[in-house]
Amino acid sequence: MSDRASRPITGTHLYSLARCARAVALEFWGEPAARRPLREEEEFLLARGRAHEAAWVGPLAWPEPEYPRGDFAAGAAATRRLLQAGVPGIVQGVLTAGEAPAFDLLGIPDLLRRAPGASALGEHHYVVGDVKSSSRPRGDQILQLSLYAHLLERVQGRFPARGFLVMKDGHEEAIDLAAYRPAFDDALARVRTLRGSSDSARPFFSAACENCRWSPVCLPELEAKDDLSLVDGMTEGLRTMLEIAGVGTAQKLARAQLARLVRDTHVETALMRRLVAAAKARAAGAPQRQPRSAGPDELEGILLHVLTDGFADRLVAVGARWLEAGVPRFLAACPGSRDEEAPAFAALIAQLPRERKLLHHGRALRTWLGRQSELRGGLLAVECRLVDLERRLRACAAWPAPVTGLPALVRSGLGRDPHRAGRSEAVAAWLAGSDAEQRLVAKLRTDLEDLHDLVLAWLCTPGDPTAASRGGEEVSHAADGSA
Repeated sequence: MSDRASRPITGTHLYSLARCARAVALEFWGEPAARRPLREEEEFLLARGRAHEAAWVGPLAWPEPEYPRGDFAAGAAATRRLLQAGVPGIVQGVLTAGEAPAFDLLGIPDLLRRAPGASALGEHHYVVGDVKSSSRPRGDQILQLSLYAHLLERVQGRFPARGFLVMKDGHEEAIDLAAYRPAFDDALARVRTLRGSSDSARPFFSAACENCRWSPVCLPELEAKDDLSLVDGMTEGLRTMLEIAGVGTAQKLARAQLARLVRDTHVETALMRRLVAAAKARAAGAPQRQPRSAGPDELEGILLHVLTDGFADRLVAVGARWLEAGVPRFLAACPGSRDEEAPAFAALIAQLPRERKLLHHGRALRTWLGRQSELRGGLLAVECRLVDLERRLRACAAWPAPVTGLPALVRSGLGRDPHRAGRSEAVAAWLAGSDAEQRLVAKLRTDLEDLHDLVLAWLCTPGDPTAASRGGEEVSHAADGSA
C-alpha cells in the first residue's frame, strides 16, 4: 500500500463527499501545491468559524488532551485517559482506529460529553458533538459526526446512539446517529474506495466547482476531454447513459440525431432536445437564443438585488435599478445593524414606483423576506410584486456553459467577469473596513448593471424602448444609511 493510500480517513473526507467525490480522491492523491490558494474571504470565514467555536466551547472549561503536535497516537492515549477519568467533557479529543502511526481512521470531534449509562469506561459513557456555523443540521455534518461516534464506540464499547450539533445561534440539535448508520457505512465504503485508487472518481462540473480549491486540476482535464458535464443541464446519470449510447463528448452530442439519442437512452425527448441545444451552444461558443417575447414585467419592472451575510443571517445591502422617463435610476441602502435591516429596506421600497413589479434573481431576497415575515409579520409584504428572473433567463437561450447561478449567466450571456467588483461571498469580510459602504454600493451597482443587461440582451426583443437606457447616465439616490 502506498503512503498516500495509507493516509487516515477523517471527518473532513466524509464531510466533503456529498459535494464532490473527486475532491475527496484528490485529498489523498493530488499534489497539495496544485490546489488554489485560499481567497481572502475564505480565510475570513475560517477564522470566523474558529471564533464561533471558541466562544461556545470556552465557557465549558472542559479539558483538552495534551500531546505533541501531529502525534495522534499520543493524542488518542491522552483522550482515553480523560474518558476513563470520567471528566464532564472533552474538547478536541482524538479518536483513532488502526495501528499507529498508519491509522485507518482519525477523528477529532469538537466535543465529547459525559452521559449517564454504563459502558466499558464505567457507569458512564460519552456522546459526540460538533459546533457548526449553519442554521440547521445537514447530511454532510451528520456523516462527520457518525465517524466520531463509530470511533468512540471502539473506546467505550458502546455506540452513542444520539449525538448533537451546536448551531450558529447556540441552540443544540439532537441527532439520531443510529438511524444514520446505514448511510454512514455506505459513505465510509465509498471513501475507502477513493483512498484506494487515484482513478476512483472522475471529475464532473457542478456548482461546487466555483469554490473548490481543486478546480485548477479538474477543469483543464474536463475541457481537454470535452466532457459532457460541461453541457448545461447535464447530470452524472445522463452522462453515463449518453456514454453507454456511444456519445462521449459534448461535440458528439451536438452532432447526434435527436431521435436516435432518445431511442438509445430512453430519456424524454424534451430533455434530450435541451441537452443537444446546449451542446450546440457550447460548440458555437455563444448562447443560442430561444424564441420568446418580452413580457410587461421585464420591460417595466424594477430590478432589486440584495447582499447578505449568511453567517449572521443579515441583510447588509439592498439596491434597486429602474428606468424613469427613459433615464436609469439607482438607489441603495446599507443597514448597519440587524435592527436597521427592515426599516432601511422599507424606506427604499417606499421610494420606488409602486405600480411596477420587483425583478430579482435567485433565492436570497425571498429567503430574507421570509425570515423578516416570521419576525415582523406583514411589515415588508412585497411578495406579490416579486418576479424571479432565474428560470426566465435560463430558458431564454441555450447556454454554452453550465448555468450554476448569476455569475455563470454573466460570463456566458455578457462575456464579463461577474466578480469584477468582488465576490458576493466576500461582503461579510468587507464590513470591518472603513470603505465597507463604498464597496457594497459598488457591488450592488455592478450586479444590477449585469442583471439589467442580461434582461435587455436576452429577455427583451430587439427594438425595445429599454435599449435607450444603455446610453443614459445613472442618477444615484440614497435611502437611509446608504450612498
